[in-house]
Parts: sequence; structure tokens; C-alpha cells
Amino acid sequence: MRCPKCLLCLSALLTLLGLKVYIEWTSESRLSKAYPSPRGTPPGPTPANLEPTLPANLSTRLGQTVPLPFAYWNQQQWRLGSLPSGDSTETGGCQAWGAAAATEIPDFASYPKDLHRFLLSAACRSFPQWLPGGGGGQVSSCSDIDVPYLLLAVKSEPGRFAERQAVRETWGSPAPGIRLLFLLGSPVGEAGPDLDSLVAWESRRYSDLLLWDFLDVPFNQTLKDLLLLAWLGRHCPTVSFVLQAQDDAFVHTPALLAHLRALPPASAQSLYLGEVFTQAMPLRKPGGPFYVPESFFEGGYPAYASGGGYVIAGHLAPWLLRAAARVAPFPFEDVYTGLCIQALGLVPQAHPGFLTAWPADRTADHCAFRNLLLVRPLGPQASIRLWKQLQDPRLQC
Repeated sequence: MRCPKCLLCLSALLTLLGLKVYIEWTSESRLSKAYPSPRGTPPGPTPANLEPTLPANLSTRLGQTVPLPFAYWNQQQWRLGSLPSGDSTETGGCQAWGAAAATEIPDFASYPKDLHRFLLSAACRSFPQWLPGGGGGQVSSCSDIDVPYLLLAVKSEPGRFAERQAVRETWGSPAPGIRLLFLLGSPVGEAGPDLDSLVAWESRRYSDLLLWDFLDVPFNQTLKDLLLLAWLGRHCPTVSFVLQAQDDAFVHTPALLAHLRALPPASAQSLYLGEVFTQAMPLRKPGGPFYVPESFFEGGYPAYASGGGYVIAGHLAPWLLRAAARVAPFPFEDVYTGLCIQALGLVPQAHPGFLTAWPADRTADHCAFRNLLLVRPLGPQASIRLWKQLQDPRLQC
């Protein structure tokens, strides 16, 4: 009789143990949904968001629910089917879309000048490439050379030659599987020196400048993202990964390549990787560079990777372009990318090796950098010095 009793006790014990594990698992699941992941830790993709989707109605996915805020962006996103294509000034064209914004926003006249200009042309996203006079400087398609594993797409401005040259001589220097391109607007600006001839020479010398004929100002950074995505579709559709970074970033390229190559294939297909902000809010103080009027946008920002530098899978490029046609324009390019990623039903992946607010008083040496993938900002001379240290096999920490 003792053996059956022992078996009965063992069975009961195993049942209780299984029930305890189940209760703890469901409790943890509820907590993870109630409290979003803190900044600097990966949200962790689930099977449901490994592949992008773009539903017919984006309102719920973007958090636009009834009762709807009265802010202009929120109202626009609720009503938006798709943005006008091309640069037509006819009814429904991109200029008309901007004119409607000026009419419908009650305190539009009080907006800062840069935000004025952004909203008036925010729907205009089709610009020709700027080509230097005298020929040359054409950027070749990936099909004309080896298709890169990692495309380094660096946002710059016409006058920042020293920063571009530092990138060419350091983390953007030629290496197997890597290609470097710089994204710029027109060298013909509103004020300052005429950089036309200098940029034309640089373009012919290096053939790595993707230039478009639009004004290169901070609120037009989103144009560089969107025009790059369109360029990828035509000239480099099979690239595996794209790093989008500012020209004052420093990238530990070998470490970044090692991280990307170690990713599981499923998560690599929908990668959006960087320093992730999960609970950012608009700044309401007038006069600041990131000021957002309450009449323009209400609510919190989506989870997004800092625009100082992040990586996307090449597979996402056409999806992001489609999403951008149906997400109302927003002045900050990294927040806008986060909105488009959210529209696709994806989440960013955070990596502690991305630091886009590198302290000015912190030493940038190879020991401090050994576990990092990207830091910003770093000046040209500091970048060159750090790169030389990282290439020296004799140095030890």
C-alpha cells in the first residue's frame, strides 16, 4: 500500500509545482505588458512582429483612438489615406497639403520659422539628384559592383568636408562587405559661402556623395531618409543592412559586423537597432531645437532609435517607404522613423553599445570603446586617433 501512496504524493507535488510555474509565468507576462521596457534594454521581438504588415487602417496601431485629440498631427493621421505623390501644386498636391496646414492650425503664425517651412513643404518628397557640373561624380548602383552586406549611409551637410574625410579615413574606409555613401542636400544654401565648386570636386574625386536638390536644413533630414529608401529600391535592393548615422558619429565597424552576422536570420529580417527611447515626450518649451507646439501634436512618442545612428535591415526599406506614404509628416526624422516602424507592427531592438550622447569630457580611447558599437558626437581628430588605436594589435587595456 505504501508505493501507491508515494506515487499519489509525487503526482500531487508535480501538479502543484506545475501550477506555481504557470502562475509565475502569467504574472510576468502581465507585468511586461503593463510596464514597457526601460530605455537601453531590448523590447524583444515576438513571433507576431518578426515580419512587417501594413493594415488598411493605421489609426489604432498608431494610438489614434476616440476621443481624438484636437492637435493637427493627430487629426491628420486619423483622416489620412495617403500623402500626395510628386510635387504638383494642383488640388491635393504636396504644396496644397502644406497650405492647408497653415490654414487649419489656429496658432500657425506663432510657430518657429523652421517649423513653418517644414509644414509648408512636408508632403513634398520627390526631388531630383544634384549632379556636379562637368560630369563625373555619379554614384554607382550596387548591381555595378559587389552588393554590400552593410551600407554606411552617413548624413552630412555640404560644408562638413572635414567630418566626411575623417569617416573615409577611419570607420568608413574600404573593407570587404562594406560600402560608404554620404547623404546631402543642395550645396547652394540660403546664406554663407558658395560651396558648389568644392562639393562638385569632392563628388568627382570620391563618387560617394548622394546629393539632392533640396535645402539642407535640420528639418529636412527626413527627406534624406526617404530619398535614400527610394534609391535603395532602384539601385541596391538586396543590401543586407543599412547603418544610418550622422557624420560626427564613430562606428566600431568590425564589432558591428560581428554583431549583425551573429543575429538569428528571422530577427535580422526586420532589424531596427540602436539606442532606443521608449517613453519620450514632446518638449513644450518654445525656442528649443526640439520644440513641439501642443496644437501640432498631442501624446507621447513611439519607441524609436536615436537618429545619431541606427541600423535597419535592407528588407525593411520598401516597407518603410510604403508606411511613410501613410504616416503624417513629423519634423524629427528619428521620431518619424519610429512612427513608420510602429505602423508596420514592428518594435526597435536596443543595444547598449549605441551611445549617441557621448560626454564631451569622457576619454575616447580603445579601452573605453571595446564593448561599444557607435558613439556620437566625436570630432574628426578624435575619430582618427581612436581608429588608429583600435587598429594597433599591440595595445592592451
